[in-house]
Amino acid sequence: MKVILLNNYSMTDEWEQWKRENYEYPTHHLWGATTLPKYGINVDILPYEKYSFLKKISDKVKILGDLDQQMRLLWGKYDYDMIYSGNQGSTYLLALLRAIGVLRKPVVTVQHQSFKKNIWSLFFIKFILSHYDRLFCLSTGLRKHLIQEFHLPEDKVVLLEWGIDLPFYQIKYDDTIYAEKGGEKSFILSAGKTYRDYKTLTKAFKNISYPLRIYSAGDQVSQNISDISSNVQFCTNCLSWQEILTEHAKAYAIAIPLDNTQPKSYINAIGVTSLLDAMGMGKAVVMTRNVEPCIDIEKEGIGIFVEQGDYKAWQEAISYLLEHPDETRAMGNRARRLCEEKYNLEVFTSRLSELLKDALKSQA
Repeated sequence: MKVILLNNYSMTDEWEQWKRENYEYPTHHLWGATTLPKYGINVDILPYEKYSFLKKISDKVKILGDLDQQMRLLWGKYDYDMIYSGNQGSTYLLALLRAIGVLRKPVVTVQHQSFKKNIWSLFFIKFILSHYDRLFCLSTGLRKHLIQEFHLPEDKVVLLEWGIDLPFYQIKYDDTIYAEKGGEKSFILSAGKTYRDYKTLTKAFKNISYPLRIYSAGDQVSQNISDISSNVQFCTNCLSWQEILTEHAKAYAIAIPLDNTQPKSYINAIGVTSLLDAMGMGKAVVMTRNVEPCIDIEKEGIGIFVEQGDYKAWQEAISYLLEHPDETRAMGNRARRLCEEKYNLEVFTSRLSELLKDALKSQA
């Protein structure tokens, strides 16, 4: 079986690094491409960009997905049994072509979001989203919402929980253990730039006498944050994954402040990458509550949820962790075990391989 993989970001550099055995990037960001072959599924990655004018059109007409990748896939002579997308937003046109019978190859995708129920979302789901052969949902809540609110068939909307490339984290995790023994943890870490609410987080730290270190490249840092206390440090330089995980190893705990007011979708898997990074490094987490989180950190005993924009709740949560170091360490240990048992690339790939084979069998 052979699949061709595309996504809403370039995977070429990471793919080439992996082929050179230069292990410098966690391969879970390749969505199973490196691990599916052991299950009899070979993967080719479609280059992200070739025709810039098609990319520009796609930015304006988002309902059709990434026209650059999709048109090259349709025009080119590619050998594949199935089209697999790491993000549903890349392949809307292909789903539409499936609907009208032009495209014969099955199309499956990882589903990151659901939608508020209105006339436009009902139209979109009926004529486009429902014509994917499979939707791989990153959380149970996301799957339930698509089934209950939009009546998508249960056998087409399936749960596929993401997991990290655990060996990549192992050396840095060992550094975490060393840092704990040496008492070197000295700050709360927050990293990421997509839908982040650093304004609320920095406001909370005005009354917390403990360092906060924020790693966020780009314009996200300059979101009219004023009167920042001296214990807050913004680091806008771009770091490699190894460097970011080195900072995780030194950190006392991880803060993931999300801005849930920005996404137009009703349920969106924002913050999951940062959460899995924290779990892989064995760190307790304080995180803004999402509508339907991919992982319920309070139920799993690995962290504390706070409500959107509530800086006092952030103060209370961070203070609680600082005042209870043994419990904070236990949260981190539970988080790491969850990755070892469930949220890792091997478990993800095993499940994904079953779903891909089932989709192809149903098509036949």
